[in-house]
Amino acid sequence: MNTKNVVMIVDDEEAIRKLLKARFEREGLIVLTAGDAGEAGAVLAQNRNISLIVSDVKMPGKDGITFTKEVKEQHKGMKVIVMTGHGEKSTAIQALRIGASDYLEKPFDMEEMVHAVNRTLKERSLEKANETYAQNVVNISAGSESSGGNRQEAEMTFVPQTSIDVDEWSDKENTSSYTVLKKKWSEAFEKEYLTQVLVKHGGNVTAAAKEASVDRSNFLRLLRRHQIDASVYRNTKKAA
Repeated sequence: MNTKNVVMIVDDEEAIRKLLKARFEREGLIVLTAGDAGEAGAVLAQNRNISLIVSDVKMPGKDGITFTKEVKEQHKGMKVIVMTGHGEKSTAIQALRIGASDYLEKPFDMEEMVHAVNRTLKERSLEKANETYAQNVVNISAGSESSGGNRQEAEMTFVPQTSIDVDEWSDKENTSSYTVLKKKWSEAFEKEYLTQVLVKHGGNVTAAAKEASVDRSNFLRLLRRHQIDASVYRNTKKAA
């Protein structure tokens, strides 16, 4: 990725913090650390670009469950992976219920931890892309309505502001044209986004359009453009 993700490790055991920090940095991540929830709160206040927190549950003072709950309430979109003691399934379930993305039992397998971190960061990256897409659709709609411009043309030229491996895509498409590359990626992303919201809402076009902040008629037009059949996704609604 072009922009490094920032991860914070919260654990009262210095050895664990150092071990995870060294391994995550090998993955190309920027790593911050904190010894307890109080210190972590201060780090969060000074670093708004943190995407993921890996936190122990049992810590002096505020425990990891309470900390996770507060983080999810105060920092929209923040991802949290909790580390629990061996056999503490009830604690893990509690963490997931309040919004943790994943959990690992101590002692954990380092490669399993790395896999969980990378997977969670990818989820957050996609969420940010979706948020950007939805906001841009709203801006396009507002702009075209106020100026009387061609809304369809505006939507067609929208390019999500997300990172992309240009070299990789250039090889795949066998082209060095950045403009062509940008358009192809934009179309692929738009189709993927439309598919995801349809899956989330079980093929319900009205609900999917509402989440995408697009009126129903324009949402249907986007589906036709990408040859997406909403009926295929009926009864696929994800559990809350």
